[in-house]
Amino acid sequence: MSPGLAPVTPTIHSRRKVSLLPRSPYKQNKAITGTQLGRYVIGPELGRGAAGVVYRAWDLRLERLVAIKIINQQSHLSPIGWGWLLREARLAGGLNHPCICTVYDVGEEDGQAYIAMEYVEGSPLSLLLMPTGLPSARVTHYGRLVSSALEHAHAHGTLHCDIKAANIMVTAQGELKILDFGLAKRLQMGAALHALQSSTDVGHVVGTIPYLAPEVLRGERASVWSDIWSVGVLLYEMATGRPPFQGHTVFDLTHSIITAVPTFPANKIREHLAQVIDRCLQKEPSRRYRRARDILRDLSSVSLPNVTMCWQKFKRTARRPLAA
Repeated sequence: MSPGLAPVTPTIHSRRKVSLLPRSPYKQNKAITGTQLGRYVIGPELGRGAAGVVYRAWDLRLERLVAIKIINQQSHLSPIGWGWLLREARLAGGLNHPCICTVYDVGEEDGQAYIAMEYVEGSPLSLLLMPTGLPSARVTHYGRLVSSALEHAHAHGTLHCDIKAANIMVTAQGELKILDFGLAKRLQMGAALHALQSSTDVGHVVGTIPYLAPEVLRGERASVWSDIWSVGVLLYEMATGRPPFQGHTVFDLTHSIITAVPTFPANKIREHLAQVIDRCLQKEPSRRYRRARDILRDLSSVSLPNVTMCWQKFKRTARRPLAA
């Protein structure tokens, strides 16, 4: 555990003292550090997204650090939505893969829904992306890990539906943990699609639209193929430092995703990797890889240098070091 990440103090451990703190900050979306939600004492904020805000927290019952996502009040979970969240959490909690962040608990208190997950030290992959792209060996290695995790999840009936660099944590050892398996399906993709229908601001890119497959943007049901599309976007972004589809407005961006053919700079994407990305980004879902394990197979056909040595070299030259 890094300095400054120690569990909460004995004073905060006291249920009596914590329970005296007002609960109103939850509903007013104010800072809630030091307050208690269920059996969790909330610590500093770790990040935020379309679905809610993630905090480091202390589990009073099991006495361990966790990451807790407090769902935005705007989500207004109905009884049906709450039942869906519980079902998806059970599915995600049953996944057992070294590259998947484990879901521990889903709860609700005073109308505030939350998800407790494994706490992962590291940095989001989005903060490590460089304008010139990552080394080819690192892109391939990460692609293998992501596709392996997806294969495991798909085999257990769970889609991710929000694969993106911000949902992937890179540990201090250079390995990956993918966050929000299954739980993003309605909370984040639904918010993005709602914004897509209502937003016309110039330059306003909402949610995770850059990673959504064409058929999903057209209103079709998400599938294994749409997760595979997102992997292609992620691989391209890691290799080049930019997404394959861009636009100044939401309309321009979605039109590009649905109609444009991405270019593959020869000096940034090696031929074999470009072939994998191209197959992931086929507009027609049936022309993409059928399974995530097929991506893993093709990426594994390329021999890599020692990835640990590559990671150490990258850390020395990266503009943004890993967060503590």
